[in-house]
Amino acid sequence: MTWAIIADSSCNLRDYTPAAPNCIYAFAPLTLHVGGEEYPDDADLNVSKLNERVHSEATASSSACPSAGEWADLFRLADNVIVVTLSSNLSGSYDSAQMGRNLVMDEYAREHGGQIMGKNIYILDSRAAGAKLEIMVRLIDRYLTMHPDTMFDEVVSYAKRLESNSQVQFSLRSFDNLVKNGRMPKLVGALASGLSIRMLGTASEQGTIKVIAPTRGDKKTIKKILDVMRSDGYRGGMAYIDHVDNAEGAEELGRAIASEWPQAEVEILPCRGLCSYYAEETGLIIGYEWNGLS
Repeated sequence: MTWAIIADSSCNLRDYTPAAPNCIYAFAPLTLHVGGEEYPDDADLNVSKLNERVHSEATASSSACPSAGEWADLFRLADNVIVVTLSSNLSGSYDSAQMGRNLVMDEYAREHGGQIMGKNIYILDSRAAGAKLEIMVRLIDRYLTMHPDTMFDEVVSYAKRLESNSQVQFSLRSFDNLVKNGRMPKLVGALASGLSIRMLGTASEQGTIKVIAPTRGDKKTIKKILDVMRSDGYRGGMAYIDHVDNAEGAEELGRAIASEWPQAEVEILPCRGLCSYYAEETGLIIGYEWNGLS
């Protein structure tokens, strides 16, 4: 049996090769619309040029989820498919993936006399974006590596537990695109921008962006991020820090996490197109898991 771990491009992993045997990783790109042009968030996207175009463009810009057909093409790559999507309350990616699943499962049943044994697709709503998806992809891969003879239902059960025991934080300085696209209340965005402060947010239980607190200064921001991680239950484990042209800030936060929890496994990634578009310049997205699931 072959396996595939698939995400949409809100996950910033690109050139990732799973360690698990007979397993591949793939992602479905969202598309950014800026100034009448389309920018697929794929491996060929020049993120720096995209960010420059977004910054200089006066007209409204937006993002669009992968089509059901794009998802379906990826679902045909393996016998067992585990999918992690951007929050269904932030994007239509989850619903589109479900339609792609229905297409593939109906197709498989027609080709196998009405039987679907041998083909499994599970789609998990991450209720988040960015670094939380990277945590989930990496740890599902690790689970498959440690349990090579596992059954599909066991992987699904693990993935559900993982989603419930991981979280994401956002530390942002600019909120224009979140506000313009209805992902953040206008009043909150205007207040933060007017005061020139960073705003710390997290994912609500419904998968929307929930503001935690304003922060001033790098040290206070890092302290607040660590306090929230500790409150969520983090005691050391896998953590991802995604950044938008802010490697120095990401590395400083990574050192702080490792100092507080020496057993932490910290990874740092640059944001790709979608996360760069919404997190904007110097933005940080922090994902982490707890309860020893890794």
